[in-house]
Amino acid sequence: MGEKNNCNIKILVIDDEAIIRQVFSYYLEDKEYTVLTAENGKDGIDVFERERPDLVMTDLRMPEADGLEVLAHIKEKNPDIPVVVISGANSLDDAIQALRLGAWDYLMKPVQDLNLLGHTVEECLEKARLIGENNNYRHHLEELVNERTAQLEKRNRQLDLSRRQIIGILSQAAEYRDFETGNHFLRVSEMAATLARGMGWDEDKIMNLQLAAPVHDIGKIGVPDNILLKPGKLDKDEWHVMKEHCLFGKNILGSGHFIRDEDDEASLDIAEASFLLMETAANIALCHHEHWDGSGYPMGIKGREIPIEARITAVVDVYDALISKRPYKDPWPEEKTINYIKEGSGTHFDPDIVNVFIDKIEDIREIQQRYREA
Repeated sequence: MGEKNNCNIKILVIDDEAIIRQVFSYYLEDKEYTVLTAENGKDGIDVFERERPDLVMTDLRMPEADGLEVLAHIKEKNPDIPVVVISGANSLDDAIQALRLGAWDYLMKPVQDLNLLGHTVEECLEKARLIGENNNYRHHLEELVNERTAQLEKRNRQLDLSRRQIIGILSQAAEYRDFETGNHFLRVSEMAATLARGMGWDEDKIMNLQLAAPVHDIGKIGVPDNILLKPGKLDKDEWHVMKEHCLFGKNILGSGHFIRDEDDEASLDIAEASFLLMETAANIALCHHEHWDGSGYPMGIKGREIPIEARITAVVDVYDALISKRPYKDPWPEEKTINYIKEGSGTHFDPDIVNVFIDKIEDIREIQQRYREA
């Protein structure tokens, strides 16, 4: 093994017999190893701490500290350093005990064939090298995983922020178009999340609803000004056009607009998250005017045919619209507004959601106050 630059490998020989130390040293130095020696266990531990050898060969029966103490100390400090036990013929049981405690191999005294010594050293060093490479690989792999995880978390935070900003912009665009007040979309968002949380939803679904609910009226962008901004009552034809804002909203928010990089797994994950968000938003935009009893629009579906996210948004949207001041109306008193919601249970609104709304009215009231208009 001389061609492998063994001089960089340090071997510690601990034995109270000087002749053993001398013979082992001469043989290993001929193999170009760097050899350290100690005449008892205590000195051996001191040399080990000072020099940190790559392999230790230790006798078992020694003064000061025996080989088992040396072995225990080394295994506590660095269990990956190979320890070879040098055992007398009368101490085989001790050698077996040493192997059980973590020794890598043993040699019986006297060592008649020094090639056996060389083979044992080479085998232990090779095993140690492989263990070291494996540990380095695992450590490097952990670093790569941690780095990749951090990158994905940062990317997800950026994505979440971007989605929030885009949804906010779309929400305010719809509200300005419809003369709604600036914080309506915030109130609807928070109130919808409150009801979903009260219904036991998990946080991912709640977040999707919280982001999607504010754009329920985005389709009003497609309604002509002469209808959308008309101060008086709409006629039959105008009302037919107005109701189409639900379909416009679904078309605007449809998931078919997303571009996916099929070769980028992270991109696919992000696209999937965006798809779920926009699917939720599209369902709300399309169905938030559907009624529990089937009397709503645009499709006249009823009950649980209406997506749950649209049923939740319908309750909080009507509540906030009634209790808030608009250019065309004064705010309703809170008691009247709550009674309207209750009276619509089972006809306009999902009864289960109305019950959650009543249970959470203090939280709803706090949201309405927190984001009230200046």
